[in-house]
Amino acid sequence: MNSPERVFKALNLEEPDRVPIHLLYIDANNVDKILGKPQMSDFDLVDQIKENNPDNWTEELTNLVESVETSVFSRTVEAAIQIGLDIMQVGIIPFYFIEDPNDPRLLMNDIFGRVWEARNNEGNFNPYYLYGTTNSKEKWEKIKSDLQGPLKKKYKTFSKKFYRRINKKYKDEICVAVTNDLAGVFESASQGMGMTYYAKMLHKNPEFIKEVHDVIAEFTAELYKSYMDVGAEVFVESGDLAYKTGPMMSPQKFYETLLPAYQLITETVHERGGKIILHTDGQVTPLLDFVVDCGFDGLHSLEPTANVDIAEVKKKVGDKLCLIGNIDVSYILVEGSRKEVFDAVKNAIKIAAPGGGYIISAANMHPTVKVENIKWLIEATKKYGNYPISL
Repeated sequence: MNSPERVFKALNLEEPDRVPIHLLYIDANNVDKILGKPQMSDFDLVDQIKENNPDNWTEELTNLVESVETSVFSRTVEAAIQIGLDIMQVGIIPFYFIEDPNDPRLLMNDIFGRVWEARNNEGNFNPYYLYGTTNSKEKWEKIKSDLQGPLKKKYKTFSKKFYRRINKKYKDEICVAVTNDLAGVFESASQGMGMTYYAKMLHKNPEFIKEVHDVIAEFTAELYKSYMDVGAEVFVESGDLAYKTGPMMSPQKFYETLLPAYQLITETVHERGGKIILHTDGQVTPLLDFVVDCGFDGLHSLEPTANVDIAEVKKKVGDKLCLIGNIDVSYILVEGSRKEVFDAVKNAIKIAAPGGGYIISAANMHPTVKVENIKWLIEATKKYGNYPISL
């Protein structure tokens, strides 16, 4: 059974030959450790463009974003194949660079109104969210117009070229999923507005918040169609809906304002025979019914440090959702010993894998996760994850 077959079997809540292995991402510093550093780092490129184009360097750098993103994600997939993953996701990030004479940081805007800092991760861009700027209906109307017009056309075209190049090269070796990481519906809306304004409007005018979610979902669905036109079959909707202590808002508010948006996205994918996973950190147990009702096929990350009990989740929705994740990234994949990694993997497989419908994965990813620990995760899965599970 090859990797795409293995992943689809698990997403269908069936038993593949072995538990599939997934990571949300491999940070660029770890990609460099697996593949070797490229000749020019991201920040070397910035320095060169600034030197050659001191007056319009942000425009020149923005023009290169598409080729940089294609290269970054292509290397990520190549690294994933090299270490033995079954599924790795790729996806465009709608950034453009800006310059603030009063701020020395390397800043980026995105199409939803967020401002980011491109932090230096061993020479690689590491986007860090700073604040949102869409704090009025007037500003939202401008973004809405762009999303429904020129930006939709631009990113539909780019998404086809982007995914075709990567999938054509690697599709027989790994399941190349599509993610809208950093561009998910809930995060783009709440962070684009800033949580203060978002929360205020959620209380005063929930219909307005619903509209924002719906418009971003419509934009997302159109991009997903373009990805599917060139072969994409598995998608990951990124949206952190919970803190470590519980959901960011009541389940009722999620149902009222976000359910229709998520249903539009999942139905778009299902109409073409695809599968779609929801990624959310935090204590998501109170939202399990919501995730099912939205139509998602799988749920990542089942974060152990948020006290998500994978046995409880398996019991409640294991017959409705493929469970993905539950391997800790605060200690186990950062400082854990080989035995500790093996024990965590063995425990997760013992609880979640019987009967199928489980894909092992780190609960999230960040630059301090160690390549050696990732390799131990993969080694342990190949030891303990063969069906029938007999732990």
